[in-house]
Amino acid sequence: MAMAGSGGREGEEELKQLAELSKTLKEGERILAPTRRPDGTLRKPIRIRAGYVPQDEVAIYKSKGALWRKEMASQEGPPGYDPALNAKPKTKSVKRNERKKEKRLQTFGWKLP
Repeated sequence: MAMAGSGGREGEEELKQLAELSKTLKEGERILAPTRRPDGTLRKPIRIRAGYVPQDEVAIYKSKGALWRKEMASQEGPPGYDPALNAKPKTKSVKRNERKKEKRLQTFGWKLP
């Protein structure tokens, strides 16, 4: 029973500490409330400064070279290359072969010989 009485006092002390800490806070700062350990004791409250970004939320640094490489991978060919200008017109034999292939696919279904 003696421990139960002291537990109430700890809670009051924690509230007083939080009140004191909240008075000294600057703009944008905040306090995380104390958490309870498995043995029943309380951890100290944590003060978070204004503008702090947790490590998990910080963007991973990418160098200019890595960004450039990623951009180049998404392009077809070298910078300034336009595939439409380089496309050759189909020859007579290529057109004939395409027609044969289409006809073959229609007659045999989608199976290739």
